[in-house]
Amino acid sequence: MGRVKLPSTKFKVGDWVTYPTWLVRSHARVIELRGPLAPGGEQVYRARQVYDWGEVIELEFKESELEPADPPEHQPQPRPESEWGNWKG
Repeated sequence: MGRVKLPSTKFKVGDWVTYPTWLVRSHARVIELRGPLAPGGEQVYRARQVYDWGEVIELEFKESELEPADPPEHQPQPRPESEWGNWKG
């Protein structure tokens, strides 16, 4: 049986990226490569963003939506996973 050649990817797990949100670009960290799941076989990534108040959000992006980034200066600490989605701000 031959080897399967994996498609090349622009990002790897642990890379910092930015993605468009309203008027600015937000920082997130790639946590998973989902594979060529988007139309045309485009790579899909799962990324995690931690808000200033500790709330965590995980989103999926097509490779074309992401841009490489340096780590942000301010990196808030995430709240425990059991508290995700329970923010009472």
